Amino acid sequence: MKISSNIVVVSLPLLLLAQSSFSQRPEVVRAQPRTSESGGLLRIAGAEARALWVTRFDYDSEAKIVRIMETAARANFNIIYFQARAAGDAYYRSSIEPCATLLCGKLGGTPSYDPLEVAVREGHRQRLQVHAYLNALTAQPAGIEGKCRPIPQPDSGNPRHVLLDHPQWVMSDRTGKRLPCPNSEEYVWLSPAYPEVRTRLAAVAADIVRRYAIDGIHLDRIRYPGAAWSHDSASRAGFGRNPELHRAEWLQFRTDLVSEMVRETHDSVRAVRPELVMSAAVWGIYEDVWNWRTLAGAKDLMQDSRAWARGGYVDVLVPMTYSRIKGVRCARIDWNCMLDEHIEGDERQTGRQMYIGIDASKGAREILNQVRLAQRRGVTGMAIFSFTDADNARVWGLLRSGPFAVPASVPVMPWKQGSSAPAPAVDARQ
Repeated sequence: MKISSNIVVVSLPLLLLAQSSFSQRPEVVRAQPRTSESGGLLRIAGAEARALWVTRFDYDSEAKIVRIMETAARANFNIIYFQARAAGDAYYRSSIEPCATLLCGKLGGTPSYDPLEVAVREGHRQRLQVHAYLNALTAQPAGIEGKCRPIPQPDSGNPRHVLLDHPQWVMSDRTGKRLPCPNSEEYVWLSPAYPEVRTRLAAVAADIVRRYAIDGIHLDRIRYPGAAWSHDSASRAGFGRNPELHRAEWLQFRTDLVSEMVRETHDSVRAVRPELVMSAAVWGIYEDVWNWRTLAGAKDLMQDSRAWARGGYVDVLVPMTYSRIKGVRCARIDWNCMLDEHIEGDERQTGRQMYIGIDASKGAREILNQVRLAQRRGVTGMAIFSFTDADNARVWGLLRSGPFAVPASVPVMPWKQGSSAPAPAVDARQ
């Protein structure tokens, strides 16, 4: 659906089908329309997505998760992207993938509690949407969690890690050498040319959707780490030509594999619960239209995120625009300039939604400036990375007394009104 300049977009807090944990959702009141400053785009007062990324490094206990949800709710956030998968592992009770090292003390151990279960329960108690945040193509930390470790055998009865049985699924360079651990790409990455890699993510997402009362699936690391990868045997066989002689086609072939992975995951989730939201954290620059000479998602990382939105298998794009507002507009990596480009390219040209990314490590002043600028532009929403960085910036009270002073509901997605979504309404939480 193409969003034109004269369409009215309404909003609602996205509720799930009858689930006991949803009985604590807020009462609602009808909203009155107002005009934003986004070039004529009309919205409903009180409709603004305010998302917060919670990574696996942000929590280490049930008590910490409770604190995270309480803190986010007090600051008038309304969406939590809660990490449940990092590198072929699980931060919840899974029969598909082994328990993560940070949760169980070793990969494949037995968890003492279920972080995702706690997050859903406590998030809903605070009237927050909770989306399961899944790293898609990363299989082993390659420096991001410290030193590389051999993949161990799991505890008896627990699932095995994918690399124990399928090391050949790892991405390769043009010589056929697999990504080692450690490497400069943060992780060992899997190749989406293997159908089993794609279906594994789809199966993990469907399993979570089936067993937890989450409000959406949020994908990250859904790309290649760089254009030099992956020359694995499945990719070479599937392409069937010499990549050096057909470079444009080789780029498109790998891009299509990533897009197919997103589509398969979307379809698996939709088959279980069609009302759920599919979102993706995407590279902060889709295309380097400014000649900044920096990495671009579509050309360098095989991540054609706008094709996903146009194709209808992603509802929300969340660009990771982790830079500052520059003194000169459209100076290199200017956040202000990227904001306008994403509003136009991610949202207006695709008919789906865009929540602009904000890097909390830049400090409270920059966070507030970016939030206020985004609101003046009439954005559908914003997402702040991450809880710990925002906590260190001591920004919660500043948000609540400033740009987030009035609670907001999550904007409605008109293309989902055929599901179980209720009539448009605004969260009345005070």
